[in-house]
Amino acid sequence: MRVLVTGAAGKLGSATVKALVAAGFDVRATDQRYTAELGVPFRSLDLRDEHALYPLVEGVDALVHLGNHPNRFAGPSPQRLLAENMSMNANAFMAALDLGVKHIVFASSIQVMIASDTARKEPHTLPYLPLDGDAPANPGLNPYALSKQFGEELLAVAAASRPELSATVVRYPMLVGEWFDRRLYSNGGRVPSDFLHLWEATAHLTFDDAAALVIPLLTKASPGYRQVFPAQSIDVTNLPPPDLIRRFYPGVRCTRPVDTIESLIEPVAESYGWQPRARPRVVLVDA
Repeated sequence: MRVLVTGAAGKLGSATVKALVAAGFDVRATDQRYTAELGVPFRSLDLRDEHALYPLVEGVDALVHLGNHPNRFAGPSPQRLLAENMSMNANAFMAALDLGVKHIVFASSIQVMIASDTARKEPHTLPYLPLDGDAPANPGLNPYALSKQFGEELLAVAAASRPELSATVVRYPMLVGEWFDRRLYSNGGRVPSDFLHLWEATAHLTFDDAAALVIPLLTKASPGYRQVFPAQSIDVTNLPPPDLIRRFYPGVRCTRPVDTIESLIEPVAESYGWQPRARPRVVLVDA
């Protein structure tokens, strides 16, 4: 399978290219920032140009679209972040649709499901617990999340009109690396409650595990539209999930009796044959 990866010079992009090459895929890569370290055919281009992607998309079987401003603090302004991410998503998906690409994987975000108003610094609002990828979009006024919601809706419409298309939205949580562990374990694994990202249900995933998921999403996903939420919940050893919910999420709806909940995150469907290789982070939370 020939695959084009956008945003290939970033942390997730480079890990995804590496995973795809190791699995035997024929990979092309692009990013606005040039890199010579990926070991695959690479072209630097601007995804905001609606014509730029067509030469790279022609002849590929799958598009893995990771190329966006990476978080809600990127970009020169919230308006530009929203407009430019939407432009990148529209340009990537329309080029793929025009050229008959059969598989699209899109890096969306947990923030699509959790309303917030970044201008007013209001807290996120979880839809329910345990959290999964089926939650309806509810991005609030977060421009980054709104841009991801636009990409999701465009893919859903495309899949409904193109029966042969497999369109998978990956609502990635916070992706973590060594920097996260250094901060998490700087005090022997005891952390203040505000470091647990409680309004994202302590959801996290390593870059390598996030990249590895792309492979079964390309090889095992059937035609149609779907949303996937691959995440782990931090293991708070002195507060099991029912106690965490009672203390920090008293107003959040639970989809089953609270005492039966073993994790704040529902596992990804086993049909994809994927599990995180990294163990969930383990901490003690300050009282």
